[in-house]
Amino acid sequence: MLCAYRITGDKFLLQQAENAIGYMISNTVYKYPQREGKENVVYLVDGTRDEVKIGGNAVAIIVLTEYMNLMETDKHKKLATELGNGILELFDERDGSFFHVLKYPSLAPRDKFRTVYYDGETVFALCRLYGLTSESRFIETAKAAADRFIAKDYTQYADHWVAYAMNELTKHVKSEKYLKFALKNVNNNLEKIYKQPTTYHTYLELLCVSFETYLRIAEQGGAKETDGKEIVKTIFHRADYMLNGYGYPEYVMYFAKPSDMLGSFFIRHDDYRTRIDDVQHFCSAYYSLYRNYEKLDSFRD
Repeated sequence: MLCAYRITGDKFLLQQAENAIGYMISNTVYKYPQREGKENVVYLVDGTRDEVKIGGNAVAIIVLTEYMNLMETDKHKKLATELGNGILELFDERDGSFFHVLKYPSLAPRDKFRTVYYDGETVFALCRLYGLTSESRFIETAKAAADRFIAKDYTQYADHWVAYAMNELTKHVKSEKYLKFALKNVNNNLEKIYKQPTTYHTYLELLCVSFETYLRIAEQGGAKETDGKEIVKTIFHRADYMLNGYGYPEYVMYFAKPSDMLGSFFIRHDDYRTRIDDVQHFCSAYYSLYRNYEKLDSFRD
């Protein structure tokens, strides 16, 4: 909704986004008793499962920093920092890994690992926090976790969150190993993504954010081993192909409630499923395409 507001200026969208942020904030909890002028450790609670997920903290930080950047305010800086403190409590500096899930309300350990997506989300959030606060502990943790991405070859997951994380990290840290890995994450998956037979909406996000990284590196004289034209060709191919999941009138007329599906997105290979997170990824992907369109178009023959 915030991305759509950037494009449209629709105040209703902004109001709905602010309502959602308010609801999210109402589901945060403090680990310790609140003390005036003192930072705390804060977790976002999933009440439907009675658990705390590191990915929830990460996405909460991403949302809050996106809102503060858009509105040019530091209204949620303290809360974002305290959510970051929650992430740091779940970080294992011995191997650069994160503990993924705690029970709630006891905050006892539940799952060391839940999904690979949490790792990329968390590094992305830490880099956003560093941009907000300039606190070195956030970027140092992000670097340690990114070192693990490299050591464990996270390119195998074709993960859009890893692309977001590396794009943000390389804005602050110009180390060659992170720049190379950011490009490797797209290079190693380019053919697979091009030939993907389903709409797989997160692939376009990976491509677009990796293009931003590529362009920034290329403008500094690097990225010579990466073919920018191939990235761009794949971006436009996926952008067209993903429209197979768009709710055109000619498609949704066959659904039980056409008006609910019109203009939305669905997943054909999963019984035409529509979920809020899928729609979000479709929107984010096309927003990234829109934001970079002129630069992308300049690469086409």
